[in-house]
Amino acid sequence: MRAVTVEQPGNLDALAVVELADPQPRSGEVLVAVDYAACNWGDIQKRQGIYPDPMTYPLVLGGEGAGTVIAVGTGVETLAIGQPVAFISGRDMLRAFADEVAIPAELVVPLPPGFDRAKAAALPVAALTAYHLLHTAHHLRAGDRILVHAISGGVGLALTQLVRDAGAIVLGTVGTGDKAAQALALGAERVIARDVEDFVEVIMRMTDGAGIDLVIDSLGADILERSFDVLRPFGRLINIGEAAGDPEFDVRKALYRRSTSMAGFELMHAVPGSPRWNAGVRHVMQALEAGTLEMPIAAEFPLEEIRDAQALLESRRTIGKVLIRVRGER
Repeated sequence: MRAVTVEQPGNLDALAVVELADPQPRSGEVLVAVDYAACNWGDIQKRQGIYPDPMTYPLVLGGEGAGTVIAVGTGVETLAIGQPVAFISGRDMLRAFADEVAIPAELVVPLPPGFDRAKAAALPVAALTAYHLLHTAHHLRAGDRILVHAISGGVGLALTQLVRDAGAIVLGTVGTGDKAAQALALGAERVIARDVEDFVEVIMRMTDGAGIDLVIDSLGADILERSFDVLRPFGRLINIGEAAGDPEFDVRKALYRRSTSMAGFELMHAVPGSPRWNAGVRHVMQALEAGTLEMPIAAEFPLEEIRDAQALLESRRTIGKVLIRVRGER
């Protein structure tokens, strides 16, 4: 089968499409023929060798996708051959950029017949991350004010819709104003372009100095530090990445300014297969079927053009998800 591999960390030239042996499902796994996979910032970090968790090279990239179950391992009773599914990749959270992938059954989401596989591939990581940020790492209430940095990205747009549907208020920031329209269309009350406005000043003016209940930050650097200045007393900040660089500040002093708190978040700590995880899957699938949750597709590339796909994502010009077409047809 074809697969996108990284032999050793590096630039875009480190990406290669190679032939590998077909995987076989182990006990508790299913084998999925992949139609579409989605690019995430974590794929870029893994290719560059800067992902926060240790990686073993060579590796096959790709953390989520959609396709059809073509084989079932022992002990799997909830999925059958021919079932259309979306999935988060198993075996170290990698391998979706391949013709076939073996996945633990608890990381597979059955799809309704006829559901668009491209749309399904764009959602698992972003939608489940958004759900658990709001309902596991935080306890979202109607009327809460949530600030989402990089709101035009996949997780940001999923958060926008879930916050909106919960009766809470979502605000966001983007690097440039041309990326604001999609989040506003999906329910954001205000999107601040950081290249022309100071988000701290805008937020504190909008809230009459009261501040925000929750900030969700995926950027790090000085944006993370300054986000403490928009939190209300006893407000909370959750960090999910450092796409803009590592932060360098005294966290303890920042926490004490308003008696705030800070947490990190990793999706797998929601424990795939647990009641908590399954509640998230049900919530997301109900929203998908009701048409209240969607993910804009920024661009689509065939598997062989993985370098172009990652280059586009690295440009930070995208709104929504970049897809890899593996077996799917357009």
